[in-house]
Amino acid sequence: MNVTETESSKSDSVRSRRLLKAGKIVCRRIEGLGRGFLKGEPKAREALAKLRRGIKADPGEIADIWGYTHVVGVPDNAPDTPTREEWAVYIAMTLYAVHQQSRSVLMHRPGYGFGRAARELVGGEEDSPARCRFNALVTASSIGELRSHLRSFIQLLRPKDIGFDYAAFADDLVEFQYLGGDKKVRRRWSRDFYKFQESGGREAAFPDARASTSANPSNSE
Repeated sequence: MNVTETESSKSDSVRSRRLLKAGKIVCRRIEGLGRGFLKGEPKAREALAKLRRGIKADPGEIADIWGYTHVVGVPDNAPDTPTREEWAVYIAMTLYAVHQQSRSVLMHRPGYGFGRAARELVGGEEDSPARCRFNALVTASSIGELRSHLRSFIQLLRPKDIGFDYAAFADDLVEFQYLGGDKKVRRRWSRDFYKFQESGGREAAFPDARASTSANPSNSE
Protein backbone atom coordinates (compact mmCIF):
# COMPACT_ATOMS: atom_id res chain seq x y z
CA MET A 1 0.00 0.00 0.00
CA ASN A 2 1.43 3.37 -0.98
CA VAL A 3 1.48 6.49 1.17
CA THR A 4 -1.59 7.98 -0.47
CA GLU A 5 -3.62 4.83 0.12
CA THR A 6 -2.44 4.65 3.71
CA GLU A 7 -3.45 8.25 4.42
CA SER A 8 -6.81 7.66 2.77
CA SER A 9 -7.56 4.58 4.85
CA LYS A 10 -6.63 6.35 8.06
CA SER A 11 -8.95 9.28 7.49
CA ASP A 12 -11.98 7.52 6.01
CA SER A 13 -13.89 7.68 9.30
CA VAL A 14 -13.74 11.48 9.25
CA ARG A 15 -14.04 12.08 5.51
CA SER A 16 -17.17 9.95 5.23
CA ARG A 17 -18.99 11.87 7.97
CA ARG A 18 -21.66 14.29 6.88
CA LEU A 19 -21.11 17.65 8.51
CA LEU A 20 -23.91 18.97 10.66
CA LYS A 21 -24.85 22.57 11.47
CA ALA A 22 -21.83 23.51 13.61
CA GLY A 23 -19.42 21.68 11.32
CA LYS A 24 -20.68 23.47 8.22
CA ILE A 25 -20.38 26.87 9.91
CA VAL A 26 -16.85 26.20 11.11
CA CYS A 27 -15.75 24.70 7.79
CA ARG A 28 -16.85 27.75 5.81
CA ARG A 29 -15.36 30.31 8.18
CA ILE A 30 -12.08 28.55 8.87
CA GLU A 31 -11.37 27.79 5.23
CA GLY A 32 -11.88 31.46 4.38
CA LEU A 33 -9.67 32.66 7.22
CA GLY A 34 -6.99 30.08 6.47
CA ARG A 35 -6.71 31.03 2.81
CA GLY A 36 -6.52 34.69 3.73
CA PHE A 37 -3.91 34.03 6.40
CA LEU A 38 -1.58 32.16 4.04
CA LYS A 39 -1.92 34.96 1.49
CA GLY A 40 -0.94 37.46 4.15
CA GLU A 41 -4.24 39.30 4.05
CA PRO A 42 -4.39 41.82 6.92
CA LYS A 43 -8.11 41.21 7.52
CA ALA A 44 -7.60 37.49 8.08
CA ARG A 45 -4.60 38.02 10.36
CA GLU A 46 -6.53 40.61 12.37
CA ALA A 47 -9.52 38.29 12.70
CA LEU A 48 -7.37 35.43 13.98
CA ALA A 49 -5.69 37.76 16.50
CA LYS A 50 -9.10 38.83 17.81
CA LEU A 51 -10.26 35.23 18.03
CA ARG A 52 -7.17 34.31 20.05
CA ARG A 53 -8.06 37.00 22.58
CA GLY A 54 -11.39 35.27 23.07
CA ILE A 55 -9.90 31.90 23.96
CA LYS A 56 -10.91 32.15 27.64
CA ALA A 57 -14.15 34.09 27.18
CA ASP A 58 -17.64 32.68 26.68
CA PRO A 59 -19.75 32.89 23.52
CA GLY A 60 -21.19 36.37 23.01
CA GLU A 61 -18.88 38.15 25.45
CA ILE A 62 -16.57 39.78 22.88
CA ALA A 63 -18.37 41.82 20.24
CA ASP A 64 -15.31 42.01 17.96
CA ILE A 65 -15.60 38.31 17.10
CA TRP A 66 -19.36 37.90 16.83
CA GLY A 67 -19.06 37.76 13.05
CA TYR A 68 -16.85 34.65 13.29
CA THR A 69 -18.50 32.84 16.20
CA HIS A 70 -22.25 33.47 15.90
CA VAL A 71 -24.67 30.68 15.02
CA VAL A 72 -27.48 31.41 12.60
CA GLY A 73 -30.98 30.24 13.43
CA VAL A 74 -30.89 30.18 17.22
CA PRO A 75 -34.57 29.98 18.31
CA ASP A 76 -36.15 33.10 19.81
CA ASN A 77 -37.08 31.07 22.89
CA ALA A 78 -33.50 29.86 23.46
CA PRO A 79 -32.19 30.37 27.01
CA ASP A 80 -29.74 33.12 27.90
CA THR A 81 -26.95 30.55 28.25
CA PRO A 82 -25.11 29.53 25.04
CA THR A 83 -26.64 26.67 23.06
CA ARG A 84 -24.64 23.53 22.27
CA GLU A 85 -23.92 24.79 18.77
CA GLU A 86 -22.82 28.19 20.05
CA TRP A 87 -20.37 26.56 22.43
CA ALA A 88 -19.04 24.23 19.75
CA VAL A 89 -18.54 26.92 17.10
CA TYR A 90 -16.96 29.31 19.60
CA ILE A 91 -14.53 26.73 20.99
CA ALA A 92 -13.55 25.47 17.53
CA MET A 93 -12.98 28.96 16.09
CA THR A 94 -10.92 30.27 19.02
CA LEU A 95 -8.84 27.09 19.27
CA TYR A 96 -8.15 27.23 15.55
CA ALA A 97 -6.94 30.82 15.87
CA VAL A 98 -4.45 29.73 18.54
CA HIS A 99 -3.45 26.67 16.51
CA GLN A 100 -2.83 28.62 13.30
CA GLN A 101 -0.70 31.35 14.92
CA SER A 102 2.74 31.66 13.26
CA ARG A 103 2.24 28.47 11.23
CA SER A 104 3.10 28.42 7.53
CA VAL A 105 0.72 25.54 6.74
CA LEU A 106 -3.00 25.24 7.42
CA MET A 107 -3.92 23.66 10.76
CA HIS A 108 -7.40 22.82 9.51
CA ARG A 109 -6.94 19.50 7.71
CA PRO A 110 -10.18 18.10 6.27
CA GLY A 111 -10.46 14.35 6.71
CA TYR A 112 -7.79 14.21 9.42
CA GLY A 113 -9.44 13.27 12.71
CA PHE A 114 -8.65 14.68 16.13
CA GLY A 115 -7.71 11.22 17.43
CA ARG A 116 -5.34 10.78 14.47
CA ALA A 117 -3.64 14.08 15.28
CA ALA A 118 -3.30 13.06 18.92
CA ARG A 119 -1.70 9.75 17.93
CA GLU A 120 0.83 11.54 15.73
CA LEU A 121 1.76 13.81 18.61
CA VAL A 122 1.89 11.15 21.31
CA GLY A 123 3.70 8.53 19.24
CA GLY A 124 4.81 5.53 21.28
CA GLU A 125 5.89 7.40 24.40
CA GLU A 126 4.07 5.94 27.38
CA ASP A 127 4.83 8.63 29.94
CA SER A 128 5.26 11.74 27.82
CA PRO A 129 3.62 15.05 28.80
CA ALA A 130 1.55 14.79 25.62
CA ARG A 131 0.23 11.37 26.67
CA CYS A 132 -0.71 12.72 30.10
CA ARG A 133 -2.45 15.72 28.57
CA PHE A 134 -4.42 13.53 26.18
CA ASN A 135 -5.41 11.12 28.95
CA ALA A 136 -6.79 14.05 30.96
CA LEU A 137 -8.56 15.46 27.92
CA VAL A 138 -10.45 12.30 27.02
CA THR A 139 -11.73 11.79 30.56
CA ALA A 140 -13.31 15.26 30.78
CA SER A 141 -16.98 15.04 31.70
CA SER A 142 -18.17 18.59 30.93
CA ILE A 143 -17.68 20.97 28.02
CA GLY A 144 -15.92 23.43 30.34
CA GLU A 145 -13.44 20.83 31.52
CA LEU A 146 -12.87 19.57 27.99
CA ARG A 147 -12.29 23.10 26.73
CA SER A 148 -9.68 23.77 29.39
CA HIS A 149 -7.72 20.63 28.47
CA LEU A 150 -8.03 21.37 24.75
CA ARG A 151 -6.34 24.75 25.15
CA SER A 152 -3.27 23.06 26.61
CA PHE A 153 -3.30 20.25 24.06
CA ILE A 154 -3.45 22.62 21.08
CA GLN A 155 -0.30 24.29 22.38
CA LEU A 156 1.47 20.93 22.00
CA LEU A 157 0.16 20.28 18.48
CA ARG A 158 0.94 23.76 17.12
CA PRO A 159 4.78 23.80 17.13
CA LYS A 160 4.82 20.39 15.42
CA ASP A 161 2.45 21.55 12.66
CA ILE A 162 -0.03 18.79 13.47
CA GLY A 163 -3.50 19.87 12.41
CA PHE A 164 -6.89 18.18 12.26
CA ASP A 165 -10.39 18.56 10.83
CA TYR A 166 -11.92 21.44 12.78
CA ALA A 167 -15.30 21.08 11.07
CA ALA A 168 -15.79 17.47 12.17
CA PHE A 169 -14.34 18.45 15.54
CA ALA A 170 -17.03 21.12 15.99
CA ASP A 171 -19.73 18.50 15.43
CA ASP A 172 -17.98 16.31 18.03
CA LEU A 173 -18.18 19.19 20.51
CA VAL A 174 -21.93 19.48 19.96
CA GLU A 175 -22.48 15.75 20.47
CA PHE A 176 -20.26 15.76 23.56
CA GLN A 177 -22.77 18.01 25.35
CA TYR A 178 -25.73 15.65 25.01
CA LEU A 179 -26.45 13.08 27.69
CA GLY A 180 -24.24 10.10 26.82
CA GLY A 181 -22.66 11.99 23.95
CA ASP A 182 -19.33 12.29 25.75
CA LYS A 183 -18.93 8.52 25.62
CA LYS A 184 -19.72 8.42 21.91
CA VAL A 185 -17.18 11.13 21.15
CA ARG A 186 -14.50 9.38 23.23
CA ARG A 187 -15.15 6.17 21.34
CA ARG A 188 -14.86 7.97 18.00
CA TRP A 189 -11.58 9.62 19.00
CA SER A 190 -10.27 6.33 20.38
CA ARG A 191 -10.98 4.48 17.13
CA ASP A 192 -9.32 7.25 15.13
CA PHE A 193 -6.37 7.18 17.52
CA TYR A 194 -5.84 3.44 17.12
CA LYS A 195 -5.92 3.58 13.32
CA PHE A 196 -2.57 5.34 13.35
CA GLN A 197 0.06 2.61 13.63
CA GLU A 198 3.70 2.83 14.51
CA SER A 199 6.17 2.84 11.63
CA GLY A 200 6.93 -0.85 12.12
CA GLY A 201 3.31 -1.74 11.34
CA ARG A 202 2.51 -2.77 14.92
CA GLU A 203 -0.56 -1.13 16.36
CA ALA A 204 0.53 1.24 19.08
CA ALA A 205 -0.55 0.26 22.57
CA PHE A 206 -2.74 2.78 24.30
CA PRO A 207 -4.74 2.32 27.50
CA ASP A 208 -8.49 2.60 27.10
CA ALA A 209 -9.92 5.88 28.31
CA ARG A 210 -12.47 5.21 30.99
CA ALA A 211 -15.79 6.85 30.28
CA SER A 212 -17.12 8.93 33.11
CA THR A 213 -19.90 7.19 35.01
CA SER A 214 -21.49 10.44 36.05
CA ALA A 215 -24.18 12.08 33.94
CA ASN A 216 -22.85 14.74 31.64
CA PRO A 217 -24.48 18.12 32.32
CA SER A 218 -25.54 19.58 29.01
CA ASN A 219 -26.81 22.95 27.99
CA SER A 220 -30.43 23.07 26.99
CA GLU A 221 -31.22 24.62 23.66
